Amino acid sequence: MRSTFHGLETSKRAILTQHTALLTVGHNIANAATEGYSRQRVNLSATRPIEAPGMQSSVAPGQLGTGVQYDSIERLRDSYLDLQYRRENASLNMWLVRNSTLDSIVALINEPSESGLRSVMDKFWNSLEVLNRDPGLLSARIDLVGAAVNLTDTLNALETGLQALESDIQQSINRKVNQANVLIENIANLHTLIRRTEAMGNNANDFRDQRDLLVDQLSSIIDIQVIETPEGDYSIVAGGVTVVANDAFTPLTADSVTTAAGGELAGYRYSLEEITYIRNQLNAMVDTLVNGEITVRLENGYKTSRDMVALNEVRLADDTVIPAGQTIPAGSEIVTPVEFRVNGFNGLHRLGYALTDGQTDIPFFTTSDGSDTFTLANIRVNSVIRNDTNFVAASGKYEIVDNERVTIRGNSDIAHALTELRDKVFQFPANLTSLSSGTIDDYFRALVGDLGTRSNSAFRQAGNLQNVTDAVNMRRQEVSGVSLDEEMAEMLRFQHAYNAAARNMTTVDEMLDRIINNMGLVGR
Repeated sequence: MRSTFHGLETSKRAILTQHTALLTVGHNIANAATEGYSRQRVNLSATRPIEAPGMQSSVAPGQLGTGVQYDSIERLRDSYLDLQYRRENASLNMWLVRNSTLDSIVALINEPSESGLRSVMDKFWNSLEVLNRDPGLLSARIDLVGAAVNLTDTLNALETGLQALESDIQQSINRKVNQANVLIENIANLHTLIRRTEAMGNNANDFRDQRDLLVDQLSSIIDIQVIETPEGDYSIVAGGVTVVANDAFTPLTADSVTTAAGGELAGYRYSLEEITYIRNQLNAMVDTLVNGEITVRLENGYKTSRDMVALNEVRLADDTVIPAGQTIPAGSEIVTPVEFRVNGFNGLHRLGYALTDGQTDIPFFTTSDGSDTFTLANIRVNSVIRNDTNFVAASGKYEIVDNERVTIRGNSDIAHALTELRDKVFQFPANLTSLSSGTIDDYFRALVGDLGTRSNSAFRQAGNLQNVTDAVNMRRQEVSGVSLDEEMAEMLRFQHAYNAAARNMTTVDEMLDRIINNMGLVGR
């Protein structure tokens, strides 16, 4: 004997279940453009069937179905794709930051161009050529000093630009650390909501989507590892530090930059290293130019300003021969070519004599901080020379007039030797560029070429990782993204099922009406 109202219950279950499915479809459509939203699906199953009722097991064949039910509403998400996306996203953002920093450094160096450092250095060397042709010409001296000041100002401006870039990066680090800490705290708070919701047997789909979106955003700042156990424990390790442990969280600090292996924070760390590296390269060039040990040859002889040691045998004006390596007394007039070992531009300029009182031992460049090492930041043109161009020591000889030393104005031995420094081979630190020895111009070309190679490599890495990250994200969207076409098809399917269930209920109702109101009237 079957239940009279069994059909109504079956139809009711169908209507309620299809209504739930339609509501879920509507939720998907409403969030089609929501960032981080994962498509949700209602899992339907047949309810438990019953036998035909009786005192004992039914003799009627088969079982009676009782309708449909939904077991869960789940979100469609692939944890492996999430893992892959976050890993690639961290690498991508690291290289994007490095590429941006290298672009800024390239803009500061501004090579090749008509206004970059190379052009300024060329003007400085050319002004020495003019001085060599006429060392007593006032305009030549003014041009040399002006070109030297322009060179030091350009080098100082490079240091200022690098410092400004470092300051911007430090501010970005602090801002990103604060942003990461907000994300970390929100992730921990969402975990509390998720556990509370799922403890009652529900799926916290929307809360999980929000948490995953925050985790995605966190992966762009620092490399992360997400660990979720079947028991529901959830933790995040960022930069080697556990920042989330269920509902507890540990904020990042500025020191997290040193442990970050990916993300923008790692990019900022590498950017600071790039700035330090290019600064060291330029500082090495500046100090080598001013202080680098070099051998110079004075073809027309030289009048020693102090006790000196020549690298070759020399003959003095009084026919005295001084063997190589022996001391030549101060004031000796050398009449044969002589070679000396000097410390760069300054060392050579110190050998010369100024037009004022035959003064000598005058450094052309000085440091603003009194240091013996010249850098982008501290190099200056000697203020004595800036205030009086007569102190440019272009001559290598003097004569005594009325017991006073008088520089020979037409002599350009030192100016000529200074000009030749452009083609002299210096030794540079081997760990800074591919060029360990060469001219100043060669070193600068190697420096610029090395910078260009690193910049191009960063650009290429960023482009490749962008493609990889976009591809992974596209695969994620194929799994989790909402397709309006698919949702419309699902909506029509559930709508027809709903209408059919309603029609079935109407039919059952008509049957019951026939039984209740129209049966049993025979014979009245």
